[in-house]
Amino acid sequence: MSGEPRILLVADAAGTMADLIEHLAEVNRAGLSDWALIGGLAVMARLAESHRPTGDIDMLSRQTDPPAKATLLRIASEETTTGVRLKDGTKIDIIEVAPVLVLEDLPESNEQQKLFALAHWWMADTAEVVVLTLVDRDDDERVRARLELRLARSAALVAAKLQSIPTRRGTTEGKRESDAYDVYRLLQADRGAREIPNALATAPGELGEWCASSIEELFIVHATRTARWISSVSPGETTEPGDIEALGSIFGEALRTAMNLP
Repeated sequence: MSGEPRILLVADAAGTMADLIEHLAEVNRAGLSDWALIGGLAVMARLAESHRPTGDIDMLSRQTDPPAKATLLRIASEETTTGVRLKDGTKIDIIEVAPVLVLEDLPESNEQQKLFALAHWWMADTAEVVVLTLVDRDDDERVRARLELRLARSAALVAAKLQSIPTRRGTTEGKRESDAYDVYRLLQADRGAREIPNALATAPGELGEWCASSIEELFIVHATRTARWISSVSPGETTEPGDIEALGSIFGEALRTAMNLP
């Protein structure tokens, strides 16, 4: 494990993070051959901070024989429409991704499906092996858990979160706010480093160009709405529309520069 990037997480008083890390260890022990952590927990890992509540796990899998869900049923209490449920009620949602991306096979007539396929394939393809270390909240020298896994990179998480916002409907519509907050925090963390725009410039198909347009829409055109969404997820965080617009302008310009767009 000496060569893998190390990410330090601090245990919370309720023990939620410790439980999630243990569930990830269960996933490892279940024997999946090709999977990566994505979603809100992946964003927390990239930020090295529990920036918002989450109690479920989202993952990608390129395992085809057997399907990932079949493997995870070894540790689960039941199957769900999107994955499995563990004995303590924790949901693991699984997105299956093709091992190889064939751009010509993507649905040209359905932009949402095409962007979903591009974002999640790229997320799986660029995920990196990291070591998550959970330490005690009162003593950061005391290691509570340590786990090696593949983790989605920040740029791919941004692309997937941006893609998901306009698709939220019905019971999932409320998740637009947490998606926007995740993007906001990831862009904040990267501010000045340019890692996210430089990476998005290498994204497959038209994904990078679409992300540039989406960032402008979310952070500049609808800055007031996005600020309201962020405040609903994190009430203690003071975020003004002007701050949102400034962040969007910085990243929009950086991404367009990286992609040589006008």
